[in-house]
Amino acid sequence: KSFVSSLSLSLLSPLSPSPPPLSPLSFSPSPLYPCQNIQSTNWQTMRFKPPPLNSTIGWRVEFRPLEVQLTDFENAAFVVFVVLLTRAILSFKLNILIPISKMQENMTRAQKRDAVRSEKFYFRKSVVPDDDKDDNEGAEPKGSHDHEYTEMSVDTIINGKDEFPGLIPLVRMYVNSIEMDVDTRCSVMQYLRLISKRASGELMTGARWIRHFLTSHPLYKQDSVVTEEMNYDLVKRMMEISEGTVPCLELTGKLLPKSVDN
Repeated sequence: KSFVSSLSLSLLSPLSPSPPPLSPLSFSPSPLYPCQNIQSTNWQTMRFKPPPLNSTIGWRVEFRPLEVQLTDFENAAFVVFVVLLTRAILSFKLNILIPISKMQENMTRAQKRDAVRSEKFYFRKSVVPDDDKDDNEGAEPKGSHDHEYTEMSVDTIINGKDEFPGLIPLVRMYVNSIEMDVDTRCSVMQYLRLISKRASGELMTGARWIRHFLTSHPLYKQDSVVTEEMNYDLVKRMMEISEGTVPCLELTGKLLPKSVDN
């Protein structure tokens, strides 16, 4: 079942766990409390946020897996990529839903060392809408949907391979379909280039760079011990990279001027 359908079934099922009893003196649960209580177990990569009571704000989906990077450029790249991806999903009506159980398996694999290069993750075989499907046919039939997803590398998911288009090419298609000034477009393309090369392994992730810095440190004795001196040197170098006084091509690659579109 997809995330949304699984959530809906959980809310409607009589077997769903009830919220713990609460004292009326200490807490007054809102009508949305059961929904929040159930979906709070699935906050690892996204959160389905119902609108607040007496508010004109609609339903929201919150992306949650991003981590703070060392440089402003990296942080901007991930934020812009996520925003543009949401626009591409809405514009092209993409379907990237997978079962919650597979999402949880993906999170387990993602926590392994150098998972971006060595692990495979469950993802839908096709994210584009099926033109042959009748939009008015109602809910999907019950049954297994195992044939709709498979295991892919991060490189394939982000950059595409064979029949699978990849998220970066889809975002580029969206960018090409909207009006955007030259400087903004060049900045966006550099952001997408960073994400693409991180996914392919050409550029290091922050975790991989930290491991490389420590394991290649002159004081490291191959004993898994990080000394105070090593820790000081690491934090100092991270500050220098963050402040822009020391470049780190392993993390960001060579940044091009805005006049160059790639």
